[in-house]
Amino acid sequence: MTNSADKKSYNQENREAHALAIGKIVMAWNEYHEMLGEIFATLHGRRNWSAALSAWHALQSDRAQRSMLAAVARAKLKPTDRAYKEIIWMVKNTDRIVADQRNFGVHTPLMSFTGIDGIPRILPLAMLGNRRAAKLYGSDLLREFAHYEAQIRKMNSFAHAISFAITPRRNRRGRVSWPERPQLTGRAPQ
Repeated sequence: MTNSADKKSYNQENREAHALAIGKIVMAWNEYHEMLGEIFATLHGRRNWSAALSAWHALQSDRAQRSMLAAVARAKLKPTDRAYKEIIWMVKNTDRIVADQRNFGVHTPLMSFTGIDGIPRILPLAMLGNRRAAKLYGSDLLREFAHYEAQIRKMNSFAHAISFAITPRRNRRGRVSWPERPQLTGRAPQ
């Protein structure tokens, strides 16, 4: 067990805060991607639910899974259907914005550093040429990581609402309430 002096000297408290922030990104992403899998299975119908989920989980790439979701939406829905439009929007914006943010949060190398002022910090390890680290250099990493998590959670809430809207029982009753698309932004507000 380390005492408080050891924790401070090794910047442990700061490291743990960053590890927690990265872990939250990972958990939010995993929850969101499983919800996309549920939408994928719903599009296949109750009879093919298990087989659809088996196919979904057989792919090792999240991007390939999202591509497969878009392909099934194109095959099963009309381009004029609201469900089609929302699913395609969700996949495109996940590919364009949210997946990139997740990758920045999860794959940016970090380093512990104690400045001349004696203040311990966690910084992106940019000096070895990592592009993600270079782009995040000078950012408040905890704020940036919280922003990434929030973006993923917005998309997960949207995906839940889409899943609910496309369930066969909801569609038969004609009382489908479509959610508003979440507003996504690139970087965290500084």
